[in-house]
Amino acid sequence: MVDFDNTQQSKKITEIKRKEEESFVERIADKFNLPYIDLTGTTIETDALVTLDQSVAERAFVAPFKIVGKDLYVGVKSPNLPQTKQILDELAKNYNLGVHMVSNRSLEKAWERYADVSKASASEGGMLDISEDDLKNIASKISTNADVAAIFNEVLADTESKKTSQLMEIIFGGAIATASSDVHIEAQEGRVRLRFRQDGVLQDITTFDYDSYHRLLSRIKLLSEMKLTQTQNAQDGRFTIDYDNKEIEVRVSVIPSAYGESFVMRILNPDGIKVGVEHLGIEPRLFEILMKEIEKPNGMILTTGPTGSGKTTTLYSFMNKVYSPEVKILTIEDPIEYHLEGISQTQVNRQKGYDFLSGLRAALRQDPDIVMVGEIRDSETASIAVNASLTGHMVFSTLHTNGAAGVIPRLLDLGVSPQILAAALSVSLAQRLVRKVCTDCKYQEVPQAHEETIIRDILVEADRNGKPLHEYGLSVDQPIMLTKGRGCDTCNGTGYKGRIGIFEAIITDENIEALLNKKPSEQEVRKVAETQGLLNMREDGIIKVLNGTTSLSEVQKVVDLDIRGVTDSAVHKTNNTPSSIIDTTSMNPNALLNTKSVEMGLLIDYLKKLEDEQQLDPEKDVSNEINEVRTTILELLKHSEAEEVFDEKENFALTHKTFQRLANDVAELHNHSQQNPSGDTAKKLRRIREEIEHHDVLKKA
Repeated sequence: MVDFDNTQQSKKITEIKRKEEESFVERIADKFNLPYIDLTGTTIETDALVTLDQSVAERAFVAPFKIVGKDLYVGVKSPNLPQTKQILDELAKNYNLGVHMVSNRSLEKAWERYADVSKASASEGGMLDISEDDLKNIASKISTNADVAAIFNEVLADTESKKTSQLMEIIFGGAIATASSDVHIEAQEGRVRLRFRQDGVLQDITTFDYDSYHRLLSRIKLLSEMKLTQTQNAQDGRFTIDYDNKEIEVRVSVIPSAYGESFVMRILNPDGIKVGVEHLGIEPRLFEILMKEIEKPNGMILTTGPTGSGKTTTLYSFMNKVYSPEVKILTIEDPIEYHLEGISQTQVNRQKGYDFLSGLRAALRQDPDIVMVGEIRDSETASIAVNASLTGHMVFSTLHTNGAAGVIPRLLDLGVSPQILAAALSVSLAQRLVRKVCTDCKYQEVPQAHEETIIRDILVEADRNGKPLHEYGLSVDQPIMLTKGRGCDTCNGTGYKGRIGIFEAIITDENIEALLNKKPSEQEVRKVAETQGLLNMREDGIIKVLNGTTSLSEVQKVVDLDIRGVTDSAVHKTNNTPSSIIDTTSMNPNALLNTKSVEMGLLIDYLKKLEDEQQLDPEKDVSNEINEVRTTILELLKHSEAEEVFDEKENFALTHKTFQRLANDVAELHNHSQQNPSGDTAKKLRRIREEIEHHDVLKKA
């Protein structure tokens, strides 16, 4: 009985002392102006622990206990201890630190969790256990894929005990030297296949035996903090390579296959995103618009495109362009692929309830000037992102649509108010990546007949839509030559080296705003956008083909180049006789001179297009197009035979008389636009269009 009482008394004393210690540390924390935390009731994350070796942590009285992206939270006994200061300074080079005051008991509680971290993970901290000098030495010997294969096979033929380490050096040194984005190791029947992805295309390197494969797999799993014994389920992990004063992160994915496990390693080399926005491939007119938009204090720029189309690189280049010490930029990403200096980046963690929605809400409380949201997936995220752009923030994000014209219908489907969207959305941008022809082995050849037809039809369509082909040194009837690569050591025999973007964009102008309340389809948005004078992806791709940047086959892989019905337009453009906007051979005379008819609708739309073009560029010569309007009106009058569509014969006659006068007005406007191209052509076109739209007789009809 006495022993029991003594035990109880001892426990009470211990608990009192513990509380007194925690209370003392809490008071000290106030003096240091640091937050206090009791780690005995807090989950210690092993991902945080592996950022610091246990022996170092104990010597410095430091305990990492939580990590979110680049934000690392650590507990310290005292921030004034020299060894503590040193470690905090080292950690601050790679992480945004959240320093908390903790008791000795809290530190011991955290250090006990090191037992749950594998020795390999704890000692290596997720770092590749190969020296930087060895990697550089291997990389210096490699310039082509053939070099990688030769050195790899040479090591395989040797019986040296360090074979696994050497193979790792060759794989990662070779991947870095050849600017590969991914390493694929695939178990197949009899052999294992090694491939590198270069410029978006997989290239075979070599095959090797299963014994070497199993050793490589175990080493990579260990580095990536995966379970070695788990072979029937997919696993994901990551590790880091120190190379040339930078950290290259490697994201690893392993899945079971018929002959073993297949694993893919994404090489996230920070050099890969150091592409100035000037070198992305954005055409000059669009580039000028985008530079003005990203420098505005608020608005929203959305990029679209499939996985691997360069959206992240584009958004990162925008952020790098506008970054300055006076600007706070905050990102919510899934995952953080590249770390940007001076920018606060956070990573989505859905298991802990931190998704794009909660991340965006939290980000707006951080008083950012610019917010980058990795992806808008749901109505709530869309709503908050749109509202953020209206409240003094510039918002960058991505959306899943096929092209720029799909952005507005998608956002409306997500429940965004059309009125709010008109004020919030600045630019809808779509992009694809194409390989560039290797400059060391390029040559030119005459295109085949079907290739020339494709290119010339696209040029004709662009010219019809008022695209400034002359600004790119092009015309619809120019001679056409195609550039290709023969294949050399520089490009690993592929004929291509590097990649460039092809883009299209839609600016939210007054014409787009007018569409919003109608819940427009993608086709309707695209039709209105053509009047803005910006290139679509098809046209941008063809321009890059004609200036020798890429090949026609590359553009065809990512963009549909099929244009139907354009050939007839080419005839109209090259014929000296003014053509009609509509096909008069198949007109329905019972529906003519009625605003509800297809023919009249086409005439009104064409007039509106010319009017918009003149407003954008009053210097542009549209005299030929105006002549086409006159020809169309005369054709309509010639084929109008159905008096019964009007209430009275007098109305029919009056309408004919009105349209005869309008035809004369258009003829006068044609002469005026030829003599005075920069005059008030847009205003005169609007008067003619409005008279047609609001003609009293047409209303009755």
